[in-house]
Amino acid sequence: MNSAILIIEDEYALAAALSTLVRRLDATPVVAASGQGGIDKLSSQTYALIILDVGLPDISGLKVLEKIQSLPNPPPVMIITAHGTLDTALEARRLGAREYFLKPLNLADMQRAVREILTPVKVEQRTETTMIGSSEPMQRAFAVIAQASGNDAPVFLQGPPGSGKSLAAQVIHRHSSRSTQPLIVFRADEWPEDRAEAALDEAIARAGQGVLFLDEISTWSKPLQAALMHRLNTGTMQARLFTASSHEAAPHLREDLFYALAVLQVTQPPLRDRTVDIPALAASFLGERVLSAEALAALKSHAWSGNVRELKTAMAHASAVCSGSTILPHHLPQSIVQPDESNHLETTLKRSIAAWLDQKTTGSDEKMPAYDDLLETVESIMLESLLQRFEGKPTRLASAMKMNRATLRRKLREE
Repeated sequence: MNSAILIIEDEYALAAALSTLVRRLDATPVVAASGQGGIDKLSSQTYALIILDVGLPDISGLKVLEKIQSLPNPPPVMIITAHGTLDTALEARRLGAREYFLKPLNLADMQRAVREILTPVKVEQRTETTMIGSSEPMQRAFAVIAQASGNDAPVFLQGPPGSGKSLAAQVIHRHSSRSTQPLIVFRADEWPEDRAEAALDEAIARAGQGVLFLDEISTWSKPLQAALMHRLNTGTMQARLFTASSHEAAPHLREDLFYALAVLQVTQPPLRDRTVDIPALAASFLGERVLSAEALAALKSHAWSGNVRELKTAMAHASAVCSGSTILPHHLPQSIVQPDESNHLETTLKRSIAAWLDQKTTGSDEKMPAYDDLLETVESIMLESLLQRFEGKPTRLASAMKMNRATLRRKLREE
């Protein structure tokens, strides 16, 4: 890489630590202990990046930033400060600072940010799509959606809030024989109880021979359910019916109404059950930006109570605060960067292992697999995943995970 990076920092220990970080990235650090010293060094050579402290002994780092930005081709600037205030952050952004870090610095985050500036990731062109998912739960949902697109049967969509029920309804409508007809959405909770039935009739009339989407039908009152059932029985409704519920609907609906509506059932899984889909989903929301490996790990460990809708909001947040091409952990919302206490990934792992053990150990004692064989299966899965993270290099894996290299190579040969 062999790029020069100017570090304008008056604290010797921190300047030394940042210099080590820069060398680690195969770049050359140049240190100035004052604002004026940094300005003087700007005239002697060009820099790929400037790391600038706000609290300098002679002049404010923001004044130095203003001077940097007046250059014909100003390099990117990363601001660091011990006393971050709203005014400082706003002024730094206004003056074009690329990143903004608070002391005490997280040097790992700093290193990722510097690497991203020096070697920006090339973003591949992505094709737009409507629904994303390679996980098994989504593949099952896609199969029913495809079936529903090819006929006129009523469709019942179930899944937690934010899991994509409305999007699934739009996809089915768009690919059905009624695609040229309107899709009308009706929510009973948007109307006073004494107006709900009249509003339902208005929605039926507007839908005509198109599609009527009855959202959150499990919240409907019994009289309104009876009114809908009456219209179905009398044949006055020409529209195809889609219904959706964020909760188990059967206990809340009349039995005859449930079976009339749930001819085809699409289940949208919660995001915590399809974390394998998070990279593709996040990429679809980020546009020209990409996720760092560390940011992706944070996303996968989050519980996602708001499901895909929450992920979309988190990516909008990250895009708003990231001025580069790569989303780093500190660009994510605080609720995602700091893990919650639910440990849902560990819970999911325990549940998966329990199900796998049930399958493997069902039968007589004589047919039980050896414990070492079970352990070897689990370990081989771990090693395969870890090896991919270290670009297929066992030496790097062994060093990072504090493993004996000879033992690791033996295990890899035995797979």
